[in-house]
Amino acid sequence: MRALSLRLLLVLFLGTGSIISFAQESRKISGTVKDEKGAALAAATIYVKGTPLSTITDENGHYNITVTGKNPVLVISSVGFTTKELKPGSGTTFDIELSSSAANMDEVVVTALGVKRDKRSIGFAVQQVKAEDVTVAAPVDVAQGLMGKVAGLNISTSNGLNNASSRIVIRGNNTVTGNNQPLIVIDGAIIDNKPLAQSNIEVADGMRDWGNYLSYLNMDNIETVSVLKGPNAAALYGARGANGVILITSKKGSRLKGIGVNYNFSTNFNNVYRFQDLQNEYGGGFAAGLWTANPELPKTSTGEYYLPTLYGGSSYGTGGSGIGGSHGTIPGGFYTADIFSWFGASSSWGPRLNGQMVRWWDGELRPYSPQPDNREAYYRQGNETTHNVSFSGGGDFGTVRLSASRTDGTAVVPNTNNNNTNFALGSNLKISKAISAEINVAYNQSFRLNTPEIGTNNSWAKFSIYGMSREYKPLEYQYYKNPDGSKHDFGSAYPHQEYSRDLYWKFYEQNSRLNRDELISTIKLNAEITPWLNAFVRTSANLIATRFETINNTTNSDKVSGGYFEKNIDKDKLLNTDLMVTAHKNDLFFNGFNASVSAMFNAYSNRSTGVYGKNGGKFLVPDVYSLNNIVDVDRSNKDKYYAGERRYEVESQSLLGMLNLSYKNYLFLDVTGRNDVNSTLTPSKNSTFYPSASLGFVFTDALNMGSLSNVLSYGKLRLAYGESANASDPYKLGFTYDVGSFGGYPTNSIPATLSPEELGFQTSSSVEVGASLGFFQDRINLDFTYYSIRSQNQILSADIAPSSGATGVTFNSGELTNRGVEFIINAAVVRNRNFSWNLTVNGAKNENKVVSLAPGIRELRIADVFGNLGVFMKVTPGESYGTIYGTDFERDKEGNRLLYNVKDNAGNVVGTLYKATNEPVAIGNAAPKLTGGIGNTIRYKNFSLYGLVDFKLGGDIYSFDHSTAMGSGISPETVVERNGGGLPYMFPDGTTANVGVIMEGYNIDDDEMNTRIVNPIYKYAGSYTGWTHLNRPRSLSVFENSWVKMREVALSYSLPQNIINSTKIFQNLSVSIIGRNLFYIYSSLPDHLNPEAINGIGNGQGLQWSGMPSIRSLGISLKAQF
Repeated sequence: MRALSLRLLLVLFLGTGSIISFAQESRKISGTVKDEKGAALAAATIYVKGTPLSTITDENGHYNITVTGKNPVLVISSVGFTTKELKPGSGTTFDIELSSSAANMDEVVVTALGVKRDKRSIGFAVQQVKAEDVTVAAPVDVAQGLMGKVAGLNISTSNGLNNASSRIVIRGNNTVTGNNQPLIVIDGAIIDNKPLAQSNIEVADGMRDWGNYLSYLNMDNIETVSVLKGPNAAALYGARGANGVILITSKKGSRLKGIGVNYNFSTNFNNVYRFQDLQNEYGGGFAAGLWTANPELPKTSTGEYYLPTLYGGSSYGTGGSGIGGSHGTIPGGFYTADIFSWFGASSSWGPRLNGQMVRWWDGELRPYSPQPDNREAYYRQGNETTHNVSFSGGGDFGTVRLSASRTDGTAVVPNTNNNNTNFALGSNLKISKAISAEINVAYNQSFRLNTPEIGTNNSWAKFSIYGMSREYKPLEYQYYKNPDGSKHDFGSAYPHQEYSRDLYWKFYEQNSRLNRDELISTIKLNAEITPWLNAFVRTSANLIATRFETINNTTNSDKVSGGYFEKNIDKDKLLNTDLMVTAHKNDLFFNGFNASVSAMFNAYSNRSTGVYGKNGGKFLVPDVYSLNNIVDVDRSNKDKYYAGERRYEVESQSLLGMLNLSYKNYLFLDVTGRNDVNSTLTPSKNSTFYPSASLGFVFTDALNMGSLSNVLSYGKLRLAYGESANASDPYKLGFTYDVGSFGGYPTNSIPATLSPEELGFQTSSSVEVGASLGFFQDRINLDFTYYSIRSQNQILSADIAPSSGATGVTFNSGELTNRGVEFIINAAVVRNRNFSWNLTVNGAKNENKVVSLAPGIRELRIADVFGNLGVFMKVTPGESYGTIYGTDFERDKEGNRLLYNVKDNAGNVVGTLYKATNEPVAIGNAAPKLTGGIGNTIRYKNFSLYGLVDFKLGGDIYSFDHSTAMGSGISPETVVERNGGGLPYMFPDGTTANVGVIMEGYNIDDDEMNTRIVNPIYKYAGSYTGWTHLNRPRSLSVFENSWVKMREVALSYSLPQNIINSTKIFQNLSVSIIGRNLFYIYSSLPDHLNPEAINGIGNGQGLQWSGMPSIRSLGISLKAQF
């Protein structure tokens, strides 16, 4: 602690130098900022040149700023408009008009700790997005509104769903197995953005994903969003900001006399539009396709065709005349599953769909015909409708804004809906001449019913690929429930798997619901102690109460058995307090040299508790779902009954110092230092200090550019270095006891992971260089950044030998690096009074490498599909983060694939199969090569057309949906040979057809390049993997996942100002037609697979299973200002 104090005193000494008390005359200037058409510009920035004094316009364009000195100069800027300077003289009221521009370099942005600074003075990369740019196409949440708009910001949603959790990563992964998402801060309040999931969504077999905080936030309350990239920008947030920070600033009203009213309305209609391509020529079957060229459906004694049961044995080869079942005996004396993976009821290697009349399992005769739209039957049109109304006003006392919002939504799957109700207060109050207060309070109440599942439990998407042969006609909704309310027993005659027979029961009779209440409050007191000394204290609280309930209705008519009830109640409390003192002096030592120094104390705590229970026994009272409504309590049977509680506590305290120096408003130096003490680490290692420094040089102001200034109107160079840290989750230092039961008796158990002898911070250091250039009076602006981040002393857990008495251990070791570039281009392609065209392009490339793990540890797994038998992602020293592992083709030294013969009991060859590697190998890497977005805004008089295209180029994905579609014969690719595009082939029953294939490679049994003609089922079902996990080359379903998407479109019309004025009611009125996720301009994936249907939001972003189809949103929005 003494070393910390000495460091802070040194920073203070260097910063204050000869700062002495002085008095300066101050006065207020106010007015309105508008564009060329007279429309108010919200979030425009005004700062006093050469000072840290700044403000931002409210939603009505009004501003109020205090200036000092005899000849102040105001600099007014807004994104997309040319910066203007104003010398107010002795005046106090000024209305300002800005003209359109590509972008500007002098805007004021919100930086760390909520401090507003002139962008030109910042020596590190920070990108700010205004609320109107986030909400232009009415996205469902903030994260989706940021997609494609910030360089280096990668955003994905769980399974590509609306209202699902969002994964946000800035400049790559900094931790091997931990959380890589940035800190979220709203008005100084630290937000817990963890996903509200009832299971682990790091792997592909997660359960329901209820979203995270950003999916519940009311976007109409947002004024700006600032993205602080990397340790350089986020160093002042300490360990919590190691992955970057997203700062959200809320609206706080306007100084408009009277009360201003704003009403915003939007409604979006969501439709599934892009299903995986499937064939529609051949129906259900498997075994018979290996026996004969003419497989038939089985017949009754009267000669009627009927649908075979799933598990019936094949009668071919035993004198029968029908296919018997999808799975059964095949040539060679094998059962289907002996040679091929299990593809369930989706297997479609059966007869051609020619419309022959078939007796269905319900007794009706129906044509045996393709059902190309059978998947659409399980989806519907979804809708999201939002109403938001706000009241704002102000005066000499300050500003106040009140808002209320309501969102109601239905998902694209049945019996799934949600609603959010939000209330918010934002204010900036003048208590006295020297003291002001900012008070922000936001309350959110949310309800969600049956949010769609992901991975294994995604019944709708899973059934359409894994349980639906191509003749399947959905009928279950008519039958799933009996008249007495019990579950219908479809019986053994039902030809399909349980996915379909239980599907409607699951969604209508097995309901999961979420109720969530959240309160975020921030109070900040600002004190102007002297003209050169100010201070603030800010305290915030984030209080959350979450209730999960699952009610599985009883399946039996007695209403007391066959169901269960589960309940979880969680309470979270995050508290954060800041105290900062700042001294600043202009013209220190000599003219043009300005200095500012700050010292700050921070205290943070995160406390969470939860209780949970399940009642899965026989209910005492029918149709009453509660934990104590149970006849027999067998505490040893946790499948039927359990109860428990949990606790989570983290605390940290910090001291920091900050020095800002500037010379003549073109040379800027920032130096910071922060020391954190964290409760989750070993006492001897729970304190760490990390500094940062940045330098900004506006060389076009410092140098005489001469005639070159007509071309290069603005030029700035940046250099920054920063350090940050990450702490572990709590309870890793010592044994904590888990309460449970065994044989009906209570027990206490300790974790199987050993406590580390010492556990310290993970540390990160970053170097960043960049340039900001403006050409032709800022008609074209370019921002470029190169960064290098090194993350060491990783907090890792690894398996150890069970003979040690434990299964794992936690320790500090390992290193990751991220190196990359980012660029932003803004251009005013056309600019005049009636017509303008602005273009914005951003892009980023990042290389994420695993340098080392720990002595004796060669790899760590981060995600998987099907565990050790399937495909997984792991980190290995020397490789890129995100490497996908699975079996590949075994090859000879010339690179040829190796095959072997499949023989029957008599030694006859009946097929060939590829030989796969014995151990998993690297088969792909999920990390993209380039990401970014291209935005265009075209304005003509009162019309505006906006469009955003975003892209991800490079990076791989493993698609289990593709593997299953190929193996089960439902992929379009599998019909080529069956339609006569193969080689002549004789079936075991003597029939022939041009369906044969020669599988390319070297046949190790024949000791030559393969020339054997085999049944095409060996090529497809024999090479791809379904439910069971035979040793097949998984690399066949790994693809480059590059895509370019039409992300957003908005066509808007604003009523002319003269008409607005004549109404004497409105101040502004506009209407927009909006669209989101409209279509993919390009996708490298085959068969219209959804490129964004990744399972979960964890670190395993290269695995896809049971992916939802793509969803398109179209709607309208209305904005009215009174």
